[in-house]
Amino acid sequence: MAKKQKSEATKSDPFDRIARLLAMIAVKNLEKEEAARRLLSVGFDSPQIGGILGVGPNFANVAKSRSPKSKG
Repeated sequence: MAKKQKSEATKSDPFDRIARLLAMIAVKNLEKEEAARRLLSVGFDSPQIGGILGVGPNFANVAKSRSPKSKG
C-alpha cells in the first residue's frame, strides 16, 4: 500500500509556521498592499506573502511597484 503524502501545512518547519502567524498578526489591520510591502521589507518572498494575505503569488510585486516613491 502506498504512503499518503503529507499536506504542505504538515511538512512546514514549526519556526516557519510561527513566523507566518506573527506576520498575520502584525499586518492584520493594514490594507493588503501596505501589508505586502511591509512583509517584503522584512524578508518574506512573494509566494509566502500571497499565502499569508490570501492573494495571488505576484500580488506583493505589484504592491511594491505601486508604492509611493520617496522624494529626496
